[in-house]
Amino acid sequence: MTEKKDKALVFSILPVKKTGGGEGYTVNCATSISISGTECDLICPVEANFIQIRDSSRFENLCDTTVFIEGKASTSITKKFSEVLMEIPNYRYVWIHQYLGSPLVYDLLLVSHNRQMVLLTNLGFEENYDDFWIRYNKLPNHLFLEISQYSAKRTQNNTSNVSYLYAGAWRNTLEKYLNINLSSKNTRQFVSVGRLLPHKSFETAIDAVSKNEKLVIIGPNSSDTYYKKFLEDKSKGKNVHLVGEMLTSDKDKIISNSIALIANSSSLTYRKQIFEQSELLGLVILEAILSNTLPITSSQPALKEVMDVLNLSELVYPERDSQSLKSKMALVSYLSDFEYKALLDQARKMIEQHFLWDNYWLRVKEMIEKQNIMRDVEIYGKI
Repeated sequence: MTEKKDKALVFSILPVKKTGGGEGYTVNCATSISISGTECDLICPVEANFIQIRDSSRFENLCDTTVFIEGKASTSITKKFSEVLMEIPNYRYVWIHQYLGSPLVYDLLLVSHNRQMVLLTNLGFEENYDDFWIRYNKLPNHLFLEISQYSAKRTQNNTSNVSYLYAGAWRNTLEKYLNINLSSKNTRQFVSVGRLLPHKSFETAIDAVSKNEKLVIIGPNSSDTYYKKFLEDKSKGKNVHLVGEMLTSDKDKIISNSIALIANSSSLTYRKQIFEQSELLGLVILEAILSNTLPITSSQPALKEVMDVLNLSELVYPERDSQSLKSKMALVSYLSDFEYKALLDQARKMIEQHFLWDNYWLRVKEMIEKQNIMRDVEIYGKI
C-alpha cells in the first residue's frame, strides 16, 4: 500500500478555530493520527455558515486545510470545498466529525469509495439529525466511532455499525502535575466551566452554594441572554462570580485552586426542555483531574459513565438535585489530604488506561481490524 493511500483525512463539519471541547477533540484526533506515523490532513470550513448550505455545487465555499506530520501542524492552506471533494478518494482513511451537523456530509460520503475506511463521529452538534438517519444507508466500510458508550447507544438506535473509544488527555499533561499541592486549595471555592447554555444547568450549583462558599463560573456567553439574566438573578446575595471566557492558563489556575469542579449538565433544562446530548463525554471531568482537582458531576448519562470509569461514582449526584449536590460538596471539602490524593491517584490511573490521546489512533486501527474480521464473518462466512 502506497504512502498516499495510507494518508488520513479528518473533516469537521464545523470550524475548529474556537476553543470548545468538540473543536479541541477534533484537533487532538488529527494530532494522534500523525504521531502514530500516518500523515493527516485536518480540513474544516472557514466560516460557520458553511453548514447552512444544502447544495455545495452552487457555492464555492472555502475550507482550511492543515497538514499534520509527526504531531505538528506543518502547513496550512485554504481550498475550495469542491477541490476537497475531488481529493477525498485519495485518502485511505476518511474521518467525518460532526456528521449530524449539516447535509454537506452527503457530499463527503458520495465521493468516498469502498476501498476506504470511513469513520463518523458525533461531537454533539445535531442540526441535521432526523434527515441524516432517514437518508443513511449502511455500508461495510463505514464505522460510527463515538466518543462514549452513551453516545454509541444513541447511534445504535439507527444503525448497527457502531463502536466507541475514549480519549481526552495527553500523557505529558497527565504527568505534568504529579505533585499534588493541596495546601494551595481554597476548601470553600468551587468552579464550573462551560458556555452559558441552559443544558449546562449552572443554576443547580448556584442553589447548592452556601453563604460561606464561593462559586466561580467560567465560560463564554451564549446567544441566550435570558438564561444569563436568570443566572445573575439566582446569584444575588451569594458569592457567585460569572467571569466569562478567559485564557486557558488563568482558567487552569482557578480550577487548580478550587476544591472541586462541578459539572451540572442535565438532560432536562430549567424550562423543562429535553436535551439528550447535553453531554456526550464530559471532557471537563478530565480537565479537573489534570489540574489536580476532584470533579463532582450530575447523573447525566455521559458524565456518570466517565465518573464510573474513573472510580469516582461517590461524587455523582442526581440531575438538578441541588440538595444532593450540596452534600457532595461538603463531602469533598472535608476529605483529608490522604483521601483526596487517593481519589485523584486512582482517577489518574484510569485516565492513563482508557483516555490517552497518545495511543488513540493505534486503538482505533485495532478496532478497525476487528471490524474487518467481523465483516468477513458476516459477508463471506470466513473463520
